[in-house]
Amino acid sequence: MSKTSMLEAVKIQARAVIPIVRALEAELGAEAAHRIVGDAIAGSWADVVASRTEGVDAHPGEGAAALAYPVESEVVETDEDSHAVNFTRCAFADYFREIGEPEIGALLTCNVDFAVEERVRPGWEFRRSQTRMQGAPFCDFRWRRRSEPR
Repeated sequence: MSKTSMLEAVKIQARAVIPIVRALEAELGAEAAHRIVGDAIAGSWADVVASRTEGVDAHPGEGAAALAYPVESEVVETDEDSHAVNFTRCAFADYFREIGEPEIGALLTCNVDFAVEERVRPGWEFRRSQTRMQGAPFCDFRWRRRSEPR
């Protein structure tokens, strides 16, 4: 049996989650529905990534390839205390924009990044101001080592 790619797994997840989000939106409103679903998925995904990450607080440039994200990226800056990457292609963004669901795509993929980083790199500040899912030309991932860990 072949291993399901991360993109295929997210597509399967989307087919199940989109109708749930739509039902919750009708019942609770979009803001509450997105908060509930987004928090649940972010927490779950943070658990998955943490279970596949060796050690806590590793430099952001180490070990990321092991998760096989369907993206293309360019390192903008890297040193002992900082790491900056632009993700220039993202199959998640392409898929969700193609099916007209970038907002839900962000819930299932982009928005989990903050929970993951908080969990696996508490000694690093993580910032991102734009995503391809939102229509930007690239996602700007930026890390800086905290002077005092949390």
